Amino acid sequence: MAGKQLPRPRTPSAGARESAARTRWPRALRRTPVSLWTDDVTDWAAALTYYAMLAIFPALLVTLSLVGLRDPDDVQNLIREIGALVPPDSRDIIEETLRSMARRRSAARLLLVLGTVSALWSASSYLAVFRRALYSMYRIKDQRPVWRTAPRIVATAVALLTLLAISALALTVTEGLARAAGRLAGAGDAAVAVGLAFRWPVLLLVATVLVMLLFRAGPESTRGVRRMAPGGLLAVFLWLGASVGLYLYMAQVGAYDRLYGSLAGLIVFLMWLWFSNLALLAGAQFNAELARTP
Repeated sequence: MAGKQLPRPRTPSAGARESAARTRWPRALRRTPVSLWTDDVTDWAAALTYYAMLAIFPALLVTLSLVGLRDPDDVQNLIREIGALVPPDSRDIIEETLRSMARRRSAARLLLVLGTVSALWSASSYLAVFRRALYSMYRIKDQRPVWRTAPRIVATAVALLTLLAISALALTVTEGLARAAGRLAGAGDAAVAVGLAFRWPVLLLVATVLVMLLFRAGPESTRGVRRMAPGGLLAVFLWLGASVGLYLYMAQVGAYDRLYGSLAGLIVFLMWLWFSNLALLAGAQFNAELARTP
């Protein structure tokens, strides 16, 4: 008995490993809603909404100023395009705010400088909160000093704001380019329709790139396109679904104008921002669950 060897532990068969790999995504997806609750993700989304609200209008102010340098008429076109991206109940207040900002020509340079500084600070604060949320989801303590993380956060903020500005500029020049191409090709309005339809996939691609940049703020072991792509795609689709759902709700049931009066548009815009950030965090949480699922 003393010389009897203990049986070796059985290793999973190839079939068992294949079955586990096949069910990995569904198992991680089932755990994601529970983890969203236990990790206080709704609170993180509220904090991100606060900093996003602080960053959006200074960033738009800078973008409007840059567009105005090229062609003042494009400013109004850009305002209309931005209004088309937000919930209809918020459209009037957003467009009126942007028009008021665009009319302040007397202090254009000062507003440009102040807007750039404010947008960069708010975007950096947003990324810092997003980074803390990611580390919390992965149950990893961030031990790197501030002097090492701050430059990376600021650089990422610059990249995000640059992409947003490029996207806004693309909205203003797409129609003009499509009309010019239509005249050269003799296609007329058909070329404009194709050009206007083509910009939405491009904007969706830009949104995906923005999400991937945000996810890179997490722990080093979670970076890489293969690790970030599942949650990134889920976040984009959840954002689209939340935007459509909020639009349908406000169109059919919404009574915020009776509850909040003139503030209804702002309240709806804040709700849309909160749902957007919750979609981003849900995608990140799904990646965290995938990392913990064998």
